[in-house]
Amino acid sequence: MSKFKIEISSVPDRENVVVEIWFDETLVAEINQETGKLEIEFYLSEKIAFELSEFQETLEMAKRKMMEG
Repeated sequence: MSKFKIEISSVPDRENVVVEIWFDETLVAEINQETGKLEIEFYLSEKIAFELSEFQETLEMAKRKMMEG
C-alpha cells in the first residue's frame, strides 16, 4: 500500500487550486498552474527516501487530477 496521498487544495497564496503530494504526514510537493503551465514545488526540510517508481506513479496521478480541475 502506498504511503503517498494526493489532495486537491485551495490555498490562500494561490489563485487556482493546487494538488498536494503527501508522503505519510509530510507535504512533499505541490503542483500548480499559476503561470499557465504545470509547475511543481518541493517542500522538503529533511531527507526523505521513497521508491522512485511509486513517486513517478504518484506524480502521474497528481497531474491527471490537476488537469481534471
